[in-house]
Amino acid sequence: MIVKIDLLLYNGNIITLEDKCMVDWVVIKDGKVFDLGIGEEYEKYLEQSIEVIDLKGKTLVPGFYDSHVHLVQTGLNILSLDLSRANSIEEILKLIEEETTKIPKGEFIRAIRLDESKIKEKRLPNRYELDVCAPNHPVWISRVEYHTSIVNSLALHMLKIPYNTDGIIRNKNQTPSGVLTGRANVIVRRQILNRFSNRMRLKGINKALENAIRKGVTSLNAMEGGFTFHAKDAEVVYENEGSFPIDVTLFYQTVNVNKVLDKGLKRIGGEIFLDGSFGSRTAALLEPYSDDLSTNGKLYFSQDEINGFILKTYENNLQVSTHAIGERAIEQILKAHEYAQSIYPRKDHRNRIEHCELPSIEHIKRAKNLGLILSMQPAYEYYWGSPGQMYDKRLGEQRRKRANPFKTILDEGVIIAGGSESDVTEINPLLGIHTAVNHPVLEHRICPMDALKMFTIIGAYAVFEERLKGSIKKGKYADLVILSDDPLKIDHQKIKDIHVLATIKEGNVLYESHIRD
Repeated sequence: MIVKIDLLLYNGNIITLEDKCMVDWVVIKDGKVFDLGIGEEYEKYLEQSIEVIDLKGKTLVPGFYDSHVHLVQTGLNILSLDLSRANSIEEILKLIEEETTKIPKGEFIRAIRLDESKIKEKRLPNRYELDVCAPNHPVWISRVEYHTSIVNSLALHMLKIPYNTDGIIRNKNQTPSGVLTGRANVIVRRQILNRFSNRMRLKGINKALENAIRKGVTSLNAMEGGFTFHAKDAEVVYENEGSFPIDVTLFYQTVNVNKVLDKGLKRIGGEIFLDGSFGSRTAALLEPYSDDLSTNGKLYFSQDEINGFILKTYENNLQVSTHAIGERAIEQILKAHEYAQSIYPRKDHRNRIEHCELPSIEHIKRAKNLGLILSMQPAYEYYWGSPGQMYDKRLGEQRRKRANPFKTILDEGVIIAGGSESDVTEINPLLGIHTAVNHPVLEHRICPMDALKMFTIIGAYAVFEERLKGSIKKGKYADLVILSDDPLKIDHQKIKDIHVLATIKEGNVLYESHIRD
């Protein structure tokens, strides 16, 4: 009997991430891996009229997972003014002034990805500076990690934030500076995001997915709705989940368990913010911030509140994920899981902590005992983890050197799923792999194989998909990426320079760059 084959890839350096780790050809049928091996046995399939790709010695790996993406926000931000390349307040104001010529008077200018640690003045612009460059347009700027907004006077007036709202940063004379954090930031973001139509959301999603595919991503976890985002984001992903070119797994960001159950979803959470971020000085630390001794961040839930929420997810057999960055937030979520498991013991829940950037060794051991997965974003260290960068300024040298301790976590037997938190950092698994291998702190570095697994088979495991995807094995979906170089063998410092040559989803080539020349 002749089996009709869809695609043959041969003459390659194929990393399967299975026990037989290396092969040099793979055959795909009906979207799944049909056969694979070493040598010339593939030649029997050449008798058929099939699609063939000669890898010419290039590396083939499983399709990448990104375990933490704000997909709708990433898409909408593609449609907004990007400030990430600005080097000074002057450049920021010039970019906004240029935008006023493109947008009708009275309509919002939306700008994103501002990181004051990267600009000359090392501060955020204030509303009065924004007033000068955009007197007839309301201006809203989102800091890179979503926890701070900056608005001009017209936007402040239009958004009607109650005067005593927590998080309004004030000048010495108690007038609002235009900088908003905490509750004030949430209120503003919801109003801004409410102005986008669902059609615009879907347009943004498709653009974001195009970018993800070019980076080799075939599966991602979409953290949508609620908190600093909008419920419409989750609804758009939920309604269109089956129509995307790659696999999108929704984490509905709400503490309303019944809402998720009514939709028939198996998981809840994502960015359920127990605290904020280092950049905005809102992550809940044990000790004050090194560059602002007046604050050590804030917890957004009481222990009783988070205990009740986590308990209800266990009671209803949901996979739950929550955001915790500082030590106090990590302690709070560990206590909540310990409480829930004392009442509803579950072995294979695969519940997750997102970020978990500053855990103690005790925290790591307790996470292991609880069976928790840590969903972490290595590229944070690439942008903010070196001496003199943002972590150093906010946390000081001692705490900076404790941040994102990947090797210690793995050595203690805790599983790490890799992500980007796009577009806090861009969707780019190779950059995540690179940074996990080249962590600024030597003792936190991990080997390339473990880093590759974070963005492949462990990503699949983190959403109960490891039997379907995440490695190259007979019967698994043919989600594959062709790379210019082998991430296991190339100079560690050059991993980030590896190019994605093709992305294959269930045997279909979604993206390619000169692989058949």
